[in-house]
Order: sequence, then C-alpha cells, then structure tokens
Amino acid sequence: MRRSVLVALLALAAACRERPEVAGPRPAAPRLQASVLDPALSAALASAAPTASLEVIANYDETLTTRDAVSNAMLDLGAGVVQFKHLELVAGVATPAQISAIAALPGVQSVYLNRQLQYYGRPGGLYGLLLHESVPTIRADAVQAMGITGKGVGIAILDSGIDGLYNPDLVYPTHTVQNVKVIFNLSDVVTFKGPAPKPLKQGLDIFAENLPNSETSVGHGTHVAGIAAALGSASSGYYTGVAPGANLMGVGTGDILFIFFALAGFDYILEHQKAYNIQVVNNSWGTSGAFDPKDPINKASKTVHDHGITVVFAAGNEGPDQNTLNPYSVAPWVIGVAAGCKLVSPDPTNSAIHCDDPTGQNRAPILADFSSRGIPKNPMYHPDITAPGVHIVSTRASTGTVLNGLDANHDFNLTSTCAISLANEPYYTCASGTSMATPHVVGVVALMQEAAGGTLTPDQVLNAITSTARPLPGFALWEVGAGYLDALGAVNAVKR
Repeated sequence: MRRSVLVALLALAAACRERPEVAGPRPAAPRLQASVLDPALSAALASAAPTASLEVIANYDETLTTRDAVSNAMLDLGAGVVQFKHLELVAGVATPAQISAIAALPGVQSVYLNRQLQYYGRPGGLYGLLLHESVPTIRADAVQAMGITGKGVGIAILDSGIDGLYNPDLVYPTHTVQNVKVIFNLSDVVTFKGPAPKPLKQGLDIFAENLPNSETSVGHGTHVAGIAAALGSASSGYYTGVAPGANLMGVGTGDILFIFFALAGFDYILEHQKAYNIQVVNNSWGTSGAFDPKDPINKASKTVHDHGITVVFAAGNEGPDQNTLNPYSVAPWVIGVAAGCKLVSPDPTNSAIHCDDPTGQNRAPILADFSSRGIPKNPMYHPDITAPGVHIVSTRASTGTVLNGLDANHDFNLTSTCAISLANEPYYTCASGTSMATPHVVGVVALMQEAAGGTLTPDQVLNAITSTARPLPGFALWEVGAGYLDALGAVNAVKR
C-alpha cells in the first residue's frame, strides 16, 4: 500500500498508474511520424485495428497555423473535432490513418493520446498530522490572526469534485461559489464534417454548472478543498483550512481523470477567471515520465500561468527514489509541492512514522517517504517547496465512498493520534499524499494575494514562497525544493 494511489483502488476504474510501453508497429500499421506522436499514442496505434477510433489531442504551433485551420483540416480528413476556447490545442476522435495525416498537417507539433491520469492521495494510516496542526505548522494561523484569510480570492480546485451540499465547511453557494462537473466524454461531443455545418463544441461545454455537490464517489477533491479553505463550521473551528476566507470553485472531473477532462477544466477556469477572481488553481494529480514541454497539460498550464493564475501541482507519490517527479510539477511556470511531516518536536501526532530517512544519514524526519524526488544537480528536476502532507484530517464528502471506505478503520480508531472525535467524524476524514500538501500551498497563495491586494503575478508568488521558505539542513534541492512552506514569511514579504 506504500505507493498506492487513491483512484487505483476504485473498483470501477482502470488502474491509475498507467505506464504504457512503446511497442513496435505491426506490419499493417500506417507509417507514422514517431517524433510527433507521444509514446502512449504510438503504443495504442501499434495494436489498433485500421477502423478503430482513438481519442487524441493535437498540439500545434500557433505562430504557424490557427485553431480553425487545424480543426478544418482534421474535419476534412474525416476526424471528429472539439476545440478549446482559450487553449491552442484541438481534441479529436480519429482512426490510425487519420492520426497519421493529422501528424503531418502544417504547424502540428505533436499528437497525444487522451490517456488516463492519477490523483495523488493515499490511505490515511494510523497516525496523523491533523489539519488543526498542519495550519500552525506552516504558520498560517499567525496570518489568520492578522485578519488575513484569503477574503475575495478565488481558488479553483481541479479534481474529483466538491461536496458543498453535505459538508458545511464547503457550503454551496456561499463558500463554494461555483461547482461544476464533467458530464460528457470527448467522444460524446465531437463534431464531424457534414452537409450542414455544425458549430464546434469547446472544452468548457462539457460541464454541468451550479451543482451543490459535484463529487461522485472518490472524495478526493472534497478533502483537498477543505485543506485549502475549510470554514471549520462543522468542528467549531477546529479543522479550519489555510484560507477560510477565500472562495472555492469546484471543477469536478469525476472518478477517473483523463487529459481531455483536465484540459477542459483549464479552459473553464480561464473562461470564468474574472467572474470569480480566480488567482490560483490546485492540481493534486499527474502522471509519470519525463517532462515534455509539448505535452498538452504543460501547454495548458503555461497558458493559465500567462493569464495571471498561479498553477500549483503535486510532486507525486513515487518516492523515495530519484527521478520520480510528476512531470507536470517540473514545468518552470508552476509550483511543484513535496510532502513533509511536522517540524516541531515532540510531535504529538507522530507523523514522523512516514518520514524516516532512507539514505541512512539519520536526517530529521521531515520529508515523507512517499514524496517524489527529482534529480541531483539537475536545475529543473526538483520540487519547489515542501508542505504538510502526512495523514491530514480534512473535509469528508458524503459521496466519497472510496476515501471514506479506505480510511474508516483509521477514523474510528480512537486510540490512534489520527483519530477523529465521534462528533467530528461525520464531516472529516484522514488522507496522505502530495495531493494533501498541494492545497496548503494553494491556501497560502490566497493569503498572499489578499495581503498584496490581488496584484501578484504567478512568478512573484513563486519567488516569495521559495525565498521565505524555512531551510531544511541536510536536505537537497532535488528532494525538498527551497525548504518548508512558511505562510507568515511569504505574506509578510508581499504585504502592502
């Protein structure tokens, strides 16, 4: 269970740790431009029948061609098309022969399979770093005592959804101010060329809006949202989040996350950025492999960054080995977050049980054993910051059967230090992962933006968070980034 991920335990889902092998093409397969096709698509094409329909994302160079030019060319080839309103990408459904032709279109840089991604939550365990204690660990309680709570700042949670109907800490529509959920797959909304031209669908069109509860069965997004901004109403303030004054937007992609869903979520966030004053987006999900700047997710996160929204990604749960980072967290324009334990001694929650030092150097129990690591002496492959991520108690979804089921034995074990009181248990549960570390950083971004009057650029946010991080002696950049998150230091660095 050490390296299991939350969604991988869904009975209805395929395994989330998809690591496709690149297979050699069969003799009958069309000749394809291997440098343009991502490995997952190459593998899928190697075993696909000539008439098979595959869901793909085309990435093009917008200095050489346009969205409409690529879309029309794909339609002329017989492929189905979905556009994005704010992203220079085109999604589609195509046969192997059509994919080969798409890869050869002028200006097309790469074509990617619409493959499955993974959430970075883990089972709760017997010991916990309670949200009640992780907020003081990063000194966010001191910021809240200054009257800074993230007021007026919009936080987008791109995840499995938010239960704002059942949980008063995330109540819709006064705290979770918008809540949407994917209701269509890519294949459901593609447009094909026909005698009567039809308007092309866009990524943001696949969502149902104004839902009190967008969480179906995972519970992951609800837990993440509570870490960032729980009101603490169900616990008389005991489990208050990092930025309880912020406004939440739930962008629910459901039980299983695919690239297209994530891209559509980014498209929706950009469309509603001004309406909800979205300043930061939480991404507690990812994949494995090397960083690829042409990957559609990386291109989308760069677009979101360039529109002034801070993008925060979980570093991944593949540690303690080197070179295991979520490649989406590696992008220089995002904030990548490692998971740590508490910095206080003694630790009443014994969170150090998952922060043993695997190097044999007897370093302090700070970095979670599961937290993904970068590459020594590599200037790119490293987390940016470390935040609490070991056994965090946060908001429970009524529909979060997976998370609730996994952690039930821990939630009800009143002899363990992660135990939740019987009074609080209906609304809170326990989980671990870089998924849980990431919203701590997202909440701090909201605090910083309130303190700075909403004027900070994503690059200024990153600089302030890393320059004020508490040093972690003995740990290297490729392991922990700049150090441990310090909300008070970051807020003071930008406060007007």
